[in-house]
Amino acid sequence: AVPEVLMLQEWLAIRLPTLAPRQLAPNASSFKLLSHCTEKTNAPGSPKAWQQVFAAFGLPLELVNTGCCGMSGTYGHETRNAETSKTIYAQSWQPQVEAEEDTDRLLATGYSCRSQVKRFSHISLQHPLQALLVQLKSSIPFHRNNMHREL
Repeated sequence: AVPEVLMLQEWLAIRLPTLAPRQLAPNASSFKLLSHCTEKTNAPGSPKAWQQVFAAFGLPLELVNTGCCGMSGTYGHETRNAETSKTIYAQSWQPQVEAEEDTDRLLATGYSCRSQVKRFSHISLQHPLQALLVQLKSSIPFHRNNMHREL
């Protein structure tokens, strides 16, 4: 039998009941997700799975309608494809990325996509899991234990 392999967001969405999610940021402004084009076509439910995961923590996640970023693995790095790659980025991703006022709330699932954004828009986007981790860490209250130093 072939084992079932899940994407990270699918695995998390299935296990939400056991993760004890909690509201992290009441009235938080929405995150926006730009999904990897191959991921969207091969696993159409994957963006919704990220939405489920974020919602379980009280974090709104808006799915941004984008096409291909133009990188496609190493395609965009190849000299013969560089101009086409830039044109594809300019048609879909660039307007979305550069119109966003709070790019810390803009997330991208694809490594190539994040590289393309950094390359042409000079902005570093986080993966959704990175953003979730930041939210989790910032919600943990700091408690200083009564520590006694022994001399």
